[in-house]
Amino acid sequence: MKLRTAIIPAIISFLLLCISPACEKALEISPSKVALNDDNVYTTDGGAQSVVSGIYMDMASSGKIYNGNLGISLLLGLSADELINPYPDNVWNTAAYTNGYTAGIAPAFWSGLYHQIFVCNLAIKGISNSEQITAPVKKQLLAELKFIRAFGYFYAVNLYGDVPLTLTEDYEFNNTIARSPEQQVYQQIIADLSEAQANLADDRYVDASGATVPDRVRPNKQVVTALLARVYLYMQDWKNAEEQASALIANPNYMLEPDLDRVFLRTSKEAIWQFQPVSDLYSNTVDAIFLVVNNINFAANGVLPVSTHLIQSFEAGDLRATNWIGRYQTTITPLQSYNYAFKYKVAALFSPAPATEYPVVFRLAEQYLIRAEARANQNDFNGAAQDLYALRKRAGLGQVSTTDKNTLLAAIERERRNELFCEWGHRWFDLKRTGRLNAVMTTITPGKGGSWGSYKQFFPVPADDVAINPNIGQTIGY
Repeated sequence: MKLRTAIIPAIISFLLLCISPACEKALEISPSKVALNDDNVYTTDGGAQSVVSGIYMDMASSGKIYNGNLGISLLLGLSADELINPYPDNVWNTAAYTNGYTAGIAPAFWSGLYHQIFVCNLAIKGISNSEQITAPVKKQLLAELKFIRAFGYFYAVNLYGDVPLTLTEDYEFNNTIARSPEQQVYQQIIADLSEAQANLADDRYVDASGATVPDRVRPNKQVVTALLARVYLYMQDWKNAEEQASALIANPNYMLEPDLDRVFLRTSKEAIWQFQPVSDLYSNTVDAIFLVVNNINFAANGVLPVSTHLIQSFEAGDLRATNWIGRYQTTITPLQSYNYAFKYKVAALFSPAPATEYPVVFRLAEQYLIRAEARANQNDFNGAAQDLYALRKRAGLGQVSTTDKNTLLAAIERERRNELFCEWGHRWFDLKRTGRLNAVMTTITPGKGGSWGSYKQFFPVPADDVAINPNIGQTIGY
């Protein structure tokens, strides 16, 4: 774990982020007038708000673990069976695509996630110990930080299995602890989310000061509920997964957008949580350049096409295949045709126009799929089929009717694949958590030029992180 980051530089970097020109709307607050050091950054509401806003901006930044060419959507799409890598000279893409990661060539997820967890712990301590921050601001910021920490641990435990569980900002201590069992990490995730759910704004989105805003870019109670539903699903706690998903589905503030082309807009009613674009280069989501791209930028930006496996999984007449899959024809010999993900439509560089698309982290469609799977595993086959039909109807497809549990679960897996492709590694995680990853990748990986071993369901820790803290050990198999 690269947790040797000094406290003062961390605070400074976040405050500088928050007074940059890209910091607007729900992430924007008045620049803090306090000096940039850990003694006084938590002596005002504004100073504490700057730190938390900076964490969001760091999460949304390009080239980080949550978006862009090194992000979870792209690298896990390559690792699974969603994307093609036509650029063998790109070491990172090739390692992901061939399932060929090593300790020396490992994704940056580990250091990125633990940096996020570290700064959350740092801010939690500073805000908790402050006697100057007002009670409402303290309540909101601490709840947001608990959510962000849980969000980071969710990805850590699903990418690496057992992981170090640290709730302290003491980086010297953090660099000595060993991994904790996966179940213990999940217990902490639920504890953090339960506290956040009880203390965040309900049925409205607020900025750092607690004022209601139109954009859905900071977590509220419903955002926490979305992650809780997913966590319970992964833990196979079907009852609680259904309960949390049902709360969102019944909420009139959210609806499935009837038009597929509106799902990923900034104004989407289906969005539960979005990242606000913060790059000075891209007016919309960074993934619109690297992954989900306007076809005029395809060749210039080295975009990754989607695989034939994904294309062939769509049923005839599925509107998602026509609305969310783009097609590109090269203009030089040899002529080639590619399919690419086209959920986001705008890939504008240096555009002065306001952003029209925000990267979607959670959306209501996933909640229908969570509830369908939870219901199927509780033998409510009709309820599960109705949840699937809500999405299939929008896609121009008919009902799924079955009383066989295994057939219904297979239909849910396929629906998740076609609804959530190229979003947040869902395909990889779905195959892993349902025990199907080995069966699929044993066939898929050799066709990508690699070899598969069951240990590859988890990723290696970068060698220099293990060198810093040998107690964490390397992921088994690497």
